[in-house]
Amino acid sequence: MAARLLFSLLLILLVGSHGAFASVQETCAKAMKGSEHKNLESFCVTTLQAAPGSASADAKGLAVIATNLTLANYTAAVATIKELQRRGGWSDKQQAALATCRRRYIEALNVVHSAVHALATGRKQAYVAEMGAVRRSAIDCDDAFGGRGGDDAFGGRGGDAAAKPGEAPLRKVNDDAENLTTMAMLIVITL
Repeated sequence: MAARLLFSLLLILLVGSHGAFASVQETCAKAMKGSEHKNLESFCVTTLQAAPGSASADAKGLAVIATNLTLANYTAAVATIKELQRRGGWSDKQQAALATCRRRYIEALNVVHSAVHALATGRKQAYVAEMGAVRRSAIDCDDAFGGRGGDDAFGGRGGDAAAKPGEAPLRKVNDDAENLTTMAMLIVITL
C-alpha cells in the first residue's frame, strides 16, 4: 500500500513538472462545461486550489492531483467506517450497512490504484471506467443506508457530524467521495 501511495505521489511530481500551465479555474470550467455536473465547478476549483502543486500543474497534473485526492478521501472513509463500527450501538441493519460500506470502499481503493496506472499510461477510457466503478462504491454505501431519500431508519445515530435526523451517518463522506471521483473523471475526459 505504501509503495502504491509513493508511486502516486511521484506521479504528481513527474506530471506536474511537464507541459503547459493550465489554471485550476480553466481546467474545472472546461471539465464541467456541458456536463450534468456543472454544479461541481466551484467544488472543483476550491478543492484543487487547496492541493499542493495545483498552482503550477497542467491539466494532466490536475487530473493526477484529483485522483490522489480521491485516494486519500477513500482511505479516510474506510477509517471513518472502522471508527463507527468500533463505536458500536448500531442495530443489525445498520451494522450490515456499515459492513457493506467498508467492503465497497476497500474494493474501491484497489481500483483507484489501477486507475492511477491507467492515467499514467495514457489509457483514458480505462481510467474513466475504473473511476466509474470507484464512484459506484459511494453510491452503494449510500444505498445500503436506504439511499438518498433521507427517510430511512438510520437517523438519530449521528455518526457523521453533518448527518441530520433521517440521514445515513456517512452521507457527507459518500457525497464527498462521489464528487471527488466525478471531478477527477471529468478532468481526465477533457485531456
